[in-house]
Amino acid sequence: MDRDIKEQLLIKDRAIASSIHGIGITDLEGNIIYVNNAAVRMWGADDPSDIIGQSALEFAQSQEEAYMIMLEVLEKGSWEGEIEGFRKDGTPATIYMAANIVYNEKGEPICGMDSFIDITDRKKIEKELRIKDFAIASSVQGIGIGDMEGNITYVNKAALRMWGANDPSEVIGRSSLELAQDQEEAEKIMLAVLENGSWEGEVEGFRKDGSPITIFLSASIVYNDNGEPICTMDSFIDITELDTYRKEMERVAQDLTQLIDTANAPIFGIDMAGKVNEWNQMAVKITGFSKGDVLGKNLVKNFITDDYKTSVTKVLDNALKGKQTANFEFPLYTKNNQRVLVLLNATTRRDSDGNITGVVGVGQDITDRKQIEEELRIKEFAISSSIQGIGIGDLEGNITYVNKAALRMWGAKDASEVIGRSSLELAQSQEEAEKIMLAILENGSWEGEVKGIRKDGTPAILYLAANIVYNDNGEPICTMDSFIDITERKKMEKELRIKDFAVSSSIQGIVIADLLGNITYVNQSFLKMWGNEDDSTIIGKAAISFAKDQNKAEKAFEKVLDYGSWNDEIEVIIEDGSILTVLLSANLVTSDKDNIPICMMASFVDITDRKNAENKLERVNEELEIRVGERTRELLVANERMMKEIEERKVIEASLRQTEEELRQQSLNLQETNTALKILLKQREQDKEDLEDKVLSNVKELILPYIEKLEHTRLDKSQETYLEILNSNINEIVSPYLKKLSAQFQNFTPMQLQVADLVKAGKTTKEISEVLNLSDRAIEFHRNNIRKKLGLKNKKMNLRTYLLSLYQ
Repeated sequence: MDRDIKEQLLIKDRAIASSIHGIGITDLEGNIIYVNNAAVRMWGADDPSDIIGQSALEFAQSQEEAYMIMLEVLEKGSWEGEIEGFRKDGTPATIYMAANIVYNEKGEPICGMDSFIDITDRKKIEKELRIKDFAIASSVQGIGIGDMEGNITYVNKAALRMWGANDPSEVIGRSSLELAQDQEEAEKIMLAVLENGSWEGEVEGFRKDGSPITIFLSASIVYNDNGEPICTMDSFIDITELDTYRKEMERVAQDLTQLIDTANAPIFGIDMAGKVNEWNQMAVKITGFSKGDVLGKNLVKNFITDDYKTSVTKVLDNALKGKQTANFEFPLYTKNNQRVLVLLNATTRRDSDGNITGVVGVGQDITDRKQIEEELRIKEFAISSSIQGIGIGDLEGNITYVNKAALRMWGAKDASEVIGRSSLELAQSQEEAEKIMLAILENGSWEGEVKGIRKDGTPAILYLAANIVYNDNGEPICTMDSFIDITERKKMEKELRIKDFAVSSSIQGIVIADLLGNITYVNQSFLKMWGNEDDSTIIGKAAISFAKDQNKAEKAFEKVLDYGSWNDEIEVIIEDGSILTVLLSANLVTSDKDNIPICMMASFVDITDRKNAENKLERVNEELEIRVGERTRELLVANERMMKEIEERKVIEASLRQTEEELRQQSLNLQETNTALKILLKQREQDKEDLEDKVLSNVKELILPYIEKLEHTRLDKSQETYLEILNSNINEIVSPYLKKLSAQFQNFTPMQLQVADLVKAGKTTKEISEVLNLSDRAIEFHRNNIRKKLGLKNKKMNLRTYLLSLYQ
């Protein structure tokens, strides 16, 4: 468990350290004691030591504001909002921060936890957007926006003044064609804009009061990120008076140059030869190259990475031919030889006559975004390929995601088999699962062992760590479960307890030693034999030190190391100094996988009494040999007398030999006849058994399956009666064979006999369950008990093969 906690702590530490949000921890006085890598990067430092130990107040632009925020956090436990600060180099930064007090299990505050993101760029964009909105609205040139059908959707104040109106409602919704003096000319301009993307030139129109007006119009199509047209943008000035027009053009040119130079996106321009003629401040900031570094130089040759020179050249060539390119990604070199990833939109630049003069490119630095996307892909891959099961569910307990390890544990191949189901369905105990779910919702997390059921119905034991996932506002959004299958581990623990008990309670002495021969474990039988129940007097001693003959013990130890085992008798000295003779079996214990020795184990029995009895028997045998010698001499004398009697009997025996030969010949003839009869009887018995097996097999394979199918069809009462009679008669026919099976397996239950008979007939678990109307799990239970009673448990022997062998 401690190892699991350490692993979980390591995962959380890494999650905090690698978070893309800044995370800082302070003591209750506001002194910084931890910052992650994102916080260090935001501040512009290289090492956390530059920050740790300083007061968090020192980083704020306003010490008073920061102090008030700190007081609110201490009083209320949390604070959230924007705050202005300084980076290490003195540049200002705006961050969005969520500050919280962390409490221990007793509810006592222990430290402060700050999570924050740098929103400086976002605030600049918002500010720039407001400036641009104001610039458009207050521009001295008329600006209008229309939909793709030419209907006006926006006009600024300058446009209203030119037309002679006070309120936009007088114009918005009307077709721009209505404002032209020549409808045909206006339609041609509209078509030119739609076909070419832009149009520029003079056009005649009417004011609201009917007076004529001449404007210089620049109309363009506005495209979204996918290159799709979304609206038209018209900018125009009143050139009814030429001098006014020239002045306005000069002003517009200045405003446009300033707008481009101060834009928040990198903007560059190239001429027809590919040389840079425009390079704004954001392009300088991103690349580090000043205008003087780049103006007049070929963009592709000098500033694009070699692997993208061809593709960027093609994009710019297309733009020079009048084709726009949107959302093209490419890397370019910075002044310090770094690669910056840029998202480019390239647009053709034209002169007043519509001739192409170059290309304007508007870019976006997406280096950080790409890095974030890459980190996200890595984390998603880490979760999906994790060896531990990971699942995500909604707050009602319905599964919304599982990784591959979770599917393997459950026995499924596709996530669709799990997603959408309630996690409670996978538990063995619904009540237990509901309690765990409530604990997670109430406490935010739960950890422990839980029993579940796999897809195939087999039980499983999981070690589960479940947590609520919260959003930035502290609101629960889903549950996150990580778990490992400990079914086999629990089985091994149970088996280990059984084996430990078997070893400790064995009636023979058992000793375990390391590879140097030093004792590490002895059981109770050893201690009883040793004569002392305190194993501390044994553990750590050399095993051979207990031998009477040290030389023999050392040789035995060498044989165990060289050959893996040694078996023989040896004399040992016990605690009281007396000598015992033991029959010792010593073996080298190796690992299962690579056969590497890990320890030595010896088992032995005390054969002292048996050895004493053997010695006593040896002495008795010696005395018996003396008596046999005396008796032999007496027999020799008696044998001489018998020889005389034998000679007399030889004459009688000769006469009997002929009679004996005749009887022997008759006996041989009878033996041959008896052998032939036994063979015929044995063959008849085998034929009878084969016929019985064949009858029983045919009934089960050719008759019973169809009877079972009939039982599941719609039958009237008379048909059901006939079917019962048919079943009864068939059972009467095969009952003698089933009795034979029962006689062979007297310790089997009736149900086990039926299952064994169907297994022997080649039926699968599913087929047997259908025949006996039981579940697959029940049939597996009976099969396991049959294997146990037949002594096949933990043996690689097919049950059907074994059952068939009993009838051969």
